[in-house]
Amino acid sequence: MLKEHQEKILELLEQLELNMCDLYLLFADRFPKYADLLTTVARQETDHADGIKKLHLLAGDDRVLFDEKITKTYTVKMFISSIQEALARAKSGKMSLINALSVSHDFEQAILEKGFYNFFSGQDDETRAVIRKITEETLDHQMKMKKAWEQERKAASP
Repeated sequence: MLKEHQEKILELLEQLELNMCDLYLLFADRFPKYADLLTTVARQETDHADGIKKLHLLAGDDRVLFDEKITKTYTVKMFISSIQEALARAKSGKMSLINALSVSHDFEQAILEKGFYNFFSGQDDETRAVIRKITEETLDHQMKMKKAWEQERKAASP
């Protein structure tokens, strides 16, 4: 049985993924050169939110263990706030392509560093597959954003 603060963290992790989706869709609209990449990543972020929702339900049934370690709801809320600030900057046109790629990379890297998806421990192959998919795709997002950023930086250099 999940504790109240664990329930909240899981809800916030789902919201975090949906906010990342919104950010990538906005970037895809603003920066057509990377629209395919950003739209694909946005779709995967929606899948991640669905996966978190599924893991949340399974944790309530004790099919998934959820141990948030020292992470507090405040930590996830602040992360979401950072995403929302980036969304606001991008909506107002105050973000260049290279900044958008840098911010995207930084967010994906931070998700990995904070180990949000290491909090889950699957009790069966199905749940372990969901956890692994989210983690692997997040790593892939981080690498793709870094590669795109490096290409843009190189192109901008004389």
